[in-house]
Amino acid sequence: MTLKITGPYLWLPVDKNAKEKKLHLYIEGKKVQEIDIHLGETGSGFYTAMDTSLFMGKEITIECEDETLLRGIFCYSEKPQNVYPFRPKLHFCPETGWHNDPNGMVYADGVYHLYYQWNPYGVAWGNMHWGHVQSTDLIHWEHKPAVLAPNELGTMYSGCGILDKDNLAGCGKNTLLFYYTAAGGRNEWSREAGNLFTQRLAYSVDGGETLIPSDKFFMEHIVNENRDPKIFYHEESRAYIMVLYLDGNEFALYRSENLLDWQETQRLEIPGMWECPDLFLLDVENMPGKRKWVFWSADGYYVVGDFDGFSFKAEGQRQMAYSTRLPYAAQTFSGTPGRVISMAWLRMNNDRGNYRGLMSLPTELFLIDRDGEYIVGFRPAREISEAEGEFREFSGQTFNPEGEAVCIQLETKGKARGEWKLQIGSLAVTADFGNGIFNILNQDTHMDITNACFNSEKPQKIMVIIDQEAIEFFGGNGTIYGIAETEEDILGKVWELKVSDTLDAVCRWCPYSV
Repeated sequence: MTLKITGPYLWLPVDKNAKEKKLHLYIEGKKVQEIDIHLGETGSGFYTAMDTSLFMGKEITIECEDETLLRGIFCYSEKPQNVYPFRPKLHFCPETGWHNDPNGMVYADGVYHLYYQWNPYGVAWGNMHWGHVQSTDLIHWEHKPAVLAPNELGTMYSGCGILDKDNLAGCGKNTLLFYYTAAGGRNEWSREAGNLFTQRLAYSVDGGETLIPSDKFFMEHIVNENRDPKIFYHEESRAYIMVLYLDGNEFALYRSENLLDWQETQRLEIPGMWECPDLFLLDVENMPGKRKWVFWSADGYYVVGDFDGFSFKAEGQRQMAYSTRLPYAAQTFSGTPGRVISMAWLRMNNDRGNYRGLMSLPTELFLIDRDGEYIVGFRPAREISEAEGEFREFSGQTFNPEGEAVCIQLETKGKARGEWKLQIGSLAVTADFGNGIFNILNQDTHMDITNACFNSEKPQKIMVIIDQEAIEFFGGNGTIYGIAETEEDILGKVWELKVSDTLDAVCRWCPYSV
């Protein structure tokens, strides 16, 4: 099928129940895109769109093994609006399609840039692009066009962003640099070209709006699916450091003084850790002046130790940061001195809104020394706390949040013995202070909070942030952090809080001003 590009968006119908088809798209004989899509008929599912603004007035040819399926494709002046009434208020989610890992997270010129693994053409993994949103407050995210799309080098896998304020890479002063993995072999286009997994560079001279692929940096294939570069500047040794996932449980560290030429300085293998590495320095909050390095991987497993600019030396055993399995592939923002801000992909089941996956709330990380063992702690980013409304005390009463995301705080006054229960429709959220268990019952989510959170000899404080589709729990001075998926329209139901007579506690709640 050949049609003239008369609008900036090429609309494609998606039917989740249709068989997947492969489309090849050409402009003036040159291949510009390859799409795997469950192609539907008009009115059979939902529409997504490909940005064709660069090809206005030209003809596009679309090839498919069954061209009768292409009749629902057309150009239009606006992108589709897929309205879903239960979209989260605080958590980022894509307009349509599947998303997973956060990518390229960088703060520059007052703007937080969040890129992410995105399949615009369906609610299952595939067609990996870099989607893009930006924010000035970590709450309100403005959707932008995709910045990287699959090509003959492969699909666009995870990577990072950093500000090159001194023009070391030669792309311009204060240019944003983005290092990413081209996943060769993950699409037919790159398999035909014989490409493997490689690390690449793109740069932006317009504040992250557009990414330009560059040949200034290229790291050849090392092993299997080597991927997920994460880069930061190490002040003490005056060099940039790259952490890269290799294969199995193996990672590599590299150094560079110009952001282009990289020398390997260490390979390390940590059983049980894989993918999406990060390495960052955290303050030990209960030991003023003390700081330790944290080596992080995708599942939230981490080890604490020392780093001298060349090698990381672990102290102690691998630990798990999360109390639930929903968060994955977290990354920290570049360009936020004095704060280490993390966001993770939430592996959601719900796709009723024609999208799948959320990002966690942005959290600020720190360490706690507990009897010589360093524990990573989380607290909501200060912007989240600043958006809270007025707290209201309540106990044993019902209320309706009227569609707003809500923060609930509970503070015990003395010995923590008794039960706290929040009933939201059929969803029960309970904290059993005597047995040390936090439950979201109908989700089969159980967190053991005995040791870290509810020391019965001391007053304790927990925080539960409830949004459409997700509940986030903070306890144990931030050392207990878990996220669970909720049922639909949780903010539209009547809530009831019950506190047992044996629990001496104060409960407060407030809506978010979003």
